[in-house]
Amino acid sequence: MEAVFVSFLSILAHVPTLILRYIPFKENIDRKQKKLLLIIYSVALFLDFILCMALETRGGMSVSFYKMNLLVFCLPMAIANILVVKGFTREHLFTSGLVAITVLMLLTLSVFLTDKIGYDTISHGIIITNLFFLALFSALYVPIKKLMKRTVTPFLNIDGNDYWKTIWFIPIAMFLASLFSLPVGDYVSTVIQVINKFLIGTATLFMCQNIAKDYQRMKERDRLGQLLKLQKQYYNALTEKVNDEREARHNYKHHIAAIHGFLDSDNIDGLSAYCESLEQSRSKSMVIPYTGNAAADGVLYYYCTLAEKENIQIEVTCSLNALTLSDLDLCSLLGNALDNAVTACKDYDGKRFIRIATETDGEMLILTVDNSFDGVLHMDNQKILSKKRNHEEGIGIASMRQICKKNGGTCSFKADGNNFEASFLLHK
Repeated sequence: MEAVFVSFLSILAHVPTLILRYIPFKENIDRKQKKLLLIIYSVALFLDFILCMALETRGGMSVSFYKMNLLVFCLPMAIANILVVKGFTREHLFTSGLVAITVLMLLTLSVFLTDKIGYDTISHGIIITNLFFLALFSALYVPIKKLMKRTVTPFLNIDGNDYWKTIWFIPIAMFLASLFSLPVGDYVSTVIQVINKFLIGTATLFMCQNIAKDYQRMKERDRLGQLLKLQKQYYNALTEKVNDEREARHNYKHHIAAIHGFLDSDNIDGLSAYCESLEQSRSKSMVIPYTGNAAADGVLYYYCTLAEKENIQIEVTCSLNALTLSDLDLCSLLGNALDNAVTACKDYDGKRFIRIATETDGEMLILTVDNSFDGVLHMDNQKILSKKRNHEEGIGIASMRQICKKNGGTCSFKADGNNFEASFLLHK
């Protein structure tokens, strides 16, 4: 019976590592992936239980096996996450490093407390250590969960390859340095050794979190700089538009005189050709969008110019003034939706169009972006797969989902023949 209890507690101690590894990727895992991960986790825990039982019945687990089993178990689970939740290899490795160093800190303190209480056999010591470990994890679950989400989650839905190239190995390296600083077969029994582990662990966690915050601030500055650039282009376009209108008013009397000349000479063909040339010159003038939000106007104008170059008809019917929604979130949402729409229209040989519209419903803002496309849509469990990312969900769509959720709303994407509609519901 004792062998069963020791083995059960030993595999139960793996559960915190599985939970912590899952938390940052929760929003990027669909039902099918959740089910597959649950099956893999269950099979792995069962096999580990059989291994622990075999060792216990043959003479008992050693200290070195227990400690290494708890920590090395992270490796196959990290590989499972990489294979199931694709497109985040470095992110999974980084998360595994954070999980391992967090577990090592809690395990170190648990072993220290066990040593102070005392134990009769190694099996009794393992039981007490596991109970301490699970109690510490339960007590610290909320702050650890917040740490994992703040350090990893915000960067899953942005193009942050430069970020992950440099940071993914930091927690793994610090974990290995901390792990091998003491003999594997020894229980940690001195205050100095506990402090050593905690200093390395907390320094790593705070360093990674601060790097994440700095990167997030840098990205926001970049986005603000891009918005300012778009607003400058928009205001330059407005200035040109004003000048064109002034010139048109100045030339108005000349056009009237020319029309009278054609009428007086009864030159109907000439009048028709002249009026047609006037109409063509006016039609070439692009409509400047105005929504009441300067940042959004800049984004819309930028994509209007792109659409014009690609012979895409674009219509804007939006009112975006007096919003509590941040300009950064609004423009990221608009930018990602319009970038996808322009890209889809470029690949379509039929009539190209993009329509952007808004309406309000109480405290909610409804934003829709409709566009034409070639009708080919790759789906997997209600996820739209990107043609540019090896048929994984696009960063843009994942980012839009995150923005909607952040602002208490939802989004949906659907296709009907050659028409695609993106709908967003957010607190205004």
